[in-house]
Order: sequence, then structure tokens, then C-alpha cells
Amino acid sequence: MNHMKYTLVLLVMLLDLVISQGQTAKLWGVTSSGGQQDSGTIFYINTDGTGFTKVHDFDPQMGYSFGSLLLIKDKLWGMTRGGEHPGKGKDGAIFQIHRDGSNFKVVHYFTGRDGSGPLGELIEKDGILWGMTYSGGENKQGVIFKISEQGDHFTPVHHFKGEDGRYPRNGLLLHGDTFWGTTSRGGTNDMGVIFRLHTDGTGIQKIYDFEKKRGGEPESGVIFSNGKLWGTTARGGKHNEGSIFSLDPTSGKLEKIHDLEYPVLGELMKSNGKVWGMIALRGEDNCGMIFNIDPAQSSYQKVHDFDCKNGRFPEGNLMESNQLLWGLTRFGGASNMGVLFSLTKAGRHFTKVLDFDETTGGVPYSTLVEVPAQH
Repeated sequence: MNHMKYTLVLLVMLLDLVISQGQTAKLWGVTSSGGQQDSGTIFYINTDGTGFTKVHDFDPQMGYSFGSLLLIKDKLWGMTRGGEHPGKGKDGAIFQIHRDGSNFKVVHYFTGRDGSGPLGELIEKDGILWGMTYSGGENKQGVIFKISEQGDHFTPVHHFKGEDGRYPRNGLLLHGDTFWGTTSRGGTNDMGVIFRLHTDGTGIQKIYDFEKKRGGEPESGVIFSNGKLWGTTARGGKHNEGSIFSLDPTSGKLEKIHDLEYPVLGELMKSNGKVWGMIALRGEDNCGMIFNIDPAQSSYQKVHDFDCKNGRFPEGNLMESNQLLWGLTRFGGASNMGVLFSLTKAGRHFTKVLDFDETTGGVPYSTLVEVPAQH
């Protein structure tokens, strides 16, 4: 009897081990084209590069998703930038989908008066989701907003009015008890600003006005590394193709780190003690590059040239998962609809994992998001 009981316990342990090994994290992403309605898709893939699964086809009425997804408990949240047809959805929407790929639901349609055309990501603080729209609002120059985790109680928090910035193309950064962000235009020189506000939505303050010499018109947000804010601009600088900069959050002093030969359209990211990013074009085949910077020495280093077959025009951000860096390109690959790729944190061993096409969805602007396995 004891022998049988011991055998049953052992079998249960082995079964649990098999199940747990079968449960792996997923990388979720969105595309802007292709799919059943040619308006993009939501998908996930295993962190070993297998198991691609499309879970949703976007509706043309809502338009495609420009930004990335955000995991909150058992749901992923995102936004669409708006469709081309009049009616509900033309100014964009906020949506959620369960982490098993079911129950896609729109929780808010932008109306124009409360914002229009979101191009960035949502961010969560104490059960409240925050974000920005590119345009719309009282001055038609963009809005900072918040919405409850239950999907109701949407509130515009700030309407940009020009001198404090306009047309934000990204999301907010939460650092400590402060939100940080950029706008692509507006400010003293109409080349964008860096701003901050309290996490209760009050006290918005312009910290820096971009100008041509150091770079301006940022299309991406900022990250925090080595005690400073880091970001990129899309115009200005030596070649008028933008720059990489760092900013002291206390003094507001900005330092230009590197002059770009073509803009970085996604945000920078931190990994392996360095700041990483992707340039949308240039490189040996004019298909884009991956680079990193040592923040302590501000030393720029190119680590990979895209050759169009393995991707062209990276527009999102890199991210880290399963001891690798992962990313997407907007074009290139077998169908010229972009690729999903990985490379080691040392910047070597580039691997094309997936060629996007009309069925999977393609032309991704966004960044992959890791969703841990449920146990």
C-alpha cells in the first residue's frame, strides 16, 4: 500500500514538472497591416521563437495599433490610432484582451474632444492607466489622460496648448513619483519639449525646450539610466537627422551624446549595462542598424547592420527576454512586411525568427512585451 502511494506521489510530481515545463513565457506584439481585415493583428510567440499564434484581427473602423501592449494582471491593454472612416473609432480607442487571447474588448473610444490618434503606450500607476494622444483635446494639440483599471472613469488630465508642447508621439515614463515625457513639436522653438508632472496629474512643468543644434522634434520618449534621462530626436544636430541626448533631471541641463545620420524612431532601452537603440536606415545596406552606448563613457558603438533580407527599417524598441534581445522591423524579410528577430546581449548572433506576411499581419511599429506563464 505504501509502495502504491509513493508511486502515485511520484507520478503527480512528474506530471506537474511536465506541465510547468510546457508553460513558457510569451512575447506579445501588434502589427499595423495584414490580417483578415488588412488593419493589423495581435499575436504572441514563445520566447524560444516557436509557437507563433495570431489572436486578433483589428477592425478598419478603429485603425491599427501604433504603440505596444501593456500587461496588467490577466489582461493586456493597448490603443489604436483611429480609422479613416467617420463614426466611432475614427479618433482611436483603448482596448484590452485576456492573456489567453480571448475576450477582446474596447473600453474607450476617443472623441476628439478628449484626445485623438494615440501613438504611444499606456503606463500603470496604482491601478490607474495613463497615456497621451497625438492630437485632439481642447486645443487639438494632444492630451494627457488617465483611465481606471476597470476600464471606466476616463479623464483628460492635461490639454497641450503649444508653449508647453504639442503632438506627443509616445508614452510617459514613470520614475519615482514623477511622470516624464516629450512632445514632438511646440515649446519656445516649436521643436518639442521635455516635461514632467506629478503622479496625481498636477504640477505639469516644462523642463527643456529642444532646439536645432542639439536636436529636436523627438518621436520617442525617454528612459532613465545612470542617473540621467536618455532619449533621441528626429531632427536637428549635425546632419539634421537627430541626435542621442542625456538630460540631468535636477538641473535640466541637456548633453548631446551623438549626432545621428538617420533618426532613431523607437525608444532607447537598458541591457547589460548599456543603452541600446535602433536606427531606422543607413548602415552597410541602408536598411538600418542596432547600436549601444556605454552611459558611463558616452561611447557609441554599432553592433549590427540589417541587410533587408533579415529586416529593414526598425521603428520600435528592443526588449530583453530569455537572455536575448528581441525586436521588430517594419519592412524587409521574405514578404517585405517586416521580421521578428533576436540577438545576444553581447550584440552578436543575430537570428531572424519570423517573416511577417499578409496572414500573420505585418509592418509592425511597436515593441514586443513579455507575458509570464500562468501556473
